[in-house]
Parts: sequence; structure tokens; C-alpha cells
Amino acid sequence: MNTKPILKPVLLLALAIPVVLGRALGQEDIREKAAAAIRSGEHEAAVRLCLEGLRQNHADYELNFLLGRAYAHSGRWDEALRVLDDLALAHPENTDVLLFAARVNAWKHDYKAAEKGFNEVLRLNPGNSEALIGLAEVASWQSRYGEALSFYEQVREKDPANANIYFRIGRVYLWQGNRAQAEANFGAALQIDPQNEEYRRELQKAKPRQQEKFELRYEHQTDNFSDERSRYLDQNLALQTRFLKNTGPLVLKYNQTERASQTDRRYGLEFYPHLWKRAYGYMDFSYSPRGLYYPETAYLFEAYQAVLSSAEISLGFRKMNFSSERFFQYLGSLGYYFGNFYAYWRWYYSNGEPGYRFAWLANLRRYFSADSFVFIGYGRGVRTEDVITLEDFRADQSWVFLAGFNWYFLKQIKLQAYYSVGDEGALRRNTLFISTGYRW
Repeated sequence: MNTKPILKPVLLLALAIPVVLGRALGQEDIREKAAAAIRSGEHEAAVRLCLEGLRQNHADYELNFLLGRAYAHSGRWDEALRVLDDLALAHPENTDVLLFAARVNAWKHDYKAAEKGFNEVLRLNPGNSEALIGLAEVASWQSRYGEALSFYEQVREKDPANANIYFRIGRVYLWQGNRAQAEANFGAALQIDPQNEEYRRELQKAKPRQQEKFELRYEHQTDNFSDERSRYLDQNLALQTRFLKNTGPLVLKYNQTERASQTDRRYGLEFYPHLWKRAYGYMDFSYSPRGLYYPETAYLFEAYQAVLSSAEISLGFRKMNFSSERFFQYLGSLGYYFGNFYAYWRWYYSNGEPGYRFAWLANLRRYFSADSFVFIGYGRGVRTEDVITLEDFRADQSWVFLAGFNWYFLKQIKLQAYYSVGDEGALRRNTLFISTGYRW
């Protein structure tokens, strides 16, 4: 029997097996090294490894996918998308490739292409959580907060124990300026994952007036009148600090007013203690040594309570002891967050001549970030802005209109300003308020 025709192919096969196995093991080694390089942030090294492996097998799915990821994480969006698009053509129903390509388009700010990609994933795999999260992110980055919340809610319905979804929802509400809803969702995320420090930090940001920051402010206010009196000038310094971890901030204040060529000074402090669940207090104490214009002593107590999901109410009492008279006020407010807006109505009920008087001020804010907003307001009755002197308290004001803004630049530099026009019976008062500050 002639065995030569059989032995030759067997011999060739025996020689080829180690070569094939060696290449396969070499490819696997390259894949592992490339994946490790991506995890450690060495994206250019990952690109080199992938290209080396693809020279041996240009159709290797895993290496192509790793190459697309390495390009994307190094900011080479177009190269990443070319690789991923080729993979998608070869594997049209592979949702991993489609998801990552959609993310790259989102990072590239091509939101239309990103939404198309995420929707294609949902067509192939309805209810895909990663695609819904991607659509939510794209919507929130374009300030379409209602859409973002709708997508996140679909994910939360499927996975109610997912702390990250509560965190994402809270972040959208914070961007809206809806602190009450943001606080509730950050709190839910922290309850599920109590060791997460990022959730804890965001919860502190969402709590009203409870930010862990120092802030130094200077305030300058001028009042001009339609009669012949000289303008009034008020200047204030305030230092906001926090001296106990589990309490709100403390604000130390110095005020100075110049009227009719005379000057009066006042010293005071504000404090915002935690009261009970979803509630905090506002306390204000002041003392004027001369009591020429300011009350000799004054104090205010007010409690704020969050109600329902987006509302806040308050109720308080203020007393002012001027050198010649004593006055008191009952006061309160009702506020409501909706979308990027916050509307509130504040009321005052005061004693004084010719008897008890009622006043109110309505204000509407439009938030652009958690701390920056523009606002307009309208009020009726006795002077509804901050009462500074006895004259302010007695002013027979029938209406006031004001508009302004509060803005933080680089998250640390504050600029606030507003202008108001008020009718005080026989005269008009125009007020310009400007404040600048720095927080750290």
C-alpha cells in the first residue's frame, strides 16, 4: 500500500496546527493587553496593540471593537466612528456596537446621529436600559429636561433598586433648579448605596441654603426719589461660614446706611439650622449701637418646610425695636418649582399706623444652573423688600416692580443685581442693588 499521498497532508496539518494555535494565542494575548490599556487610560498604547493584532487578522471582531473604543476615548471621534460603522455593517444587529457608536456621536455633540443610534438599539431590543439612558443624557445636555426625566423614569420602573438612576434623575432636577426633587432623588440613591461619596456631595448641594462653602459678599444699594431729597446709600458686608458639620451656614453681617448727611451702623447674624425632615429654619438677629435709622434691636424667626414633591412653604415672625416705636410682622411664603422655573409668593402682616397692614410680593425665577438665575417681581402694599429703617417700614407704598439676576461665574465668583421702581404715594423710589462675592 502506497502511504505517501496520505502522509504528506497529515504532515502539513501537523506542522500547521502549532502555527495556527500560536497565532490564536497571540491574538488573545493582544486583546487582553489592549483591554487592560483602555482600562488604565493608556489609549494610544491600546491603539497600537489593536493595529498590530489586526495586521494578522483584519476581521477580528473584538480587536476592531477595542480599536473603536481606544480611538473614542482618546478623542479621535471620526476614526472611532469609521471602525464602528464598518463593524455595524458586518454585524447589523449587534447592539453593543450600535450603542457605543451612538455614545461617540453624543460625545462629538452630533446629537441627531446619537439619538438615531440609540433608537435603532431600541428597535432591535425594546426597553434596552443603556439606550434609554443614552437618550436621557442627550436630552438633558440640550436642556430638554422633561424628555430626559421621561426616559430615566422608564429605566427606574424596570429597575427600582438602581441607585445610579435615582442619582441621574436628581442631577436633572438640580440642573432645572428644582432642589426639592433633586434632594429627594439624591437621598434615595444614597439610601440604596450609603457608601457613595458622590451621591452624598450632590445631596448636600441640593439642600436649600445648606451648601458647604464659605462666601464673602459686598452689597451696594442706592435709592433715588422723585422729590428733592438726596439719595440714600446702603453698604453691607457679609461673611457666610459653617462652624458645625450638621447645621446650616452662619452669616455675619455689617450694615451701614447714609441718609440726610448722617450715618448709622448695624451688626447682625443669620443662621439656618436644620429642624426636622425636609425642613430648616431662618433666624436673623441685629443690633445698632446708635439706633439712629436702624432698629436698636431686631430679630426674625421663620421655618421652611418642603411639601409634596416640588413645593415649599414658610411661616415666621419678626420684631423691630426702634428708639421711638416697636413694630412686629407676621410673614410667610409659598414657593413652587416647575421645570427651569421657581415661582414664589411672599406675604407680610404688620402693625403700624393707621393700623394693621397687609403686603405681598410675587417673584418668578428662571434658572440656568443650580445657583444662577434671572428674576422679575411685583408687589403691593407696605414696602415689601427688605425693611432697613423706620422710614422704610412706614412708607405708604402701593406697588413695586423689580427685575434682576443672580449669577455665579466659574462656580466661585458671584454677581447679583436688581433694579426696582416703587410708588410711595406722592413720590417714586428707584432702587439699584449690586452685590459681588467670592465663595470657596
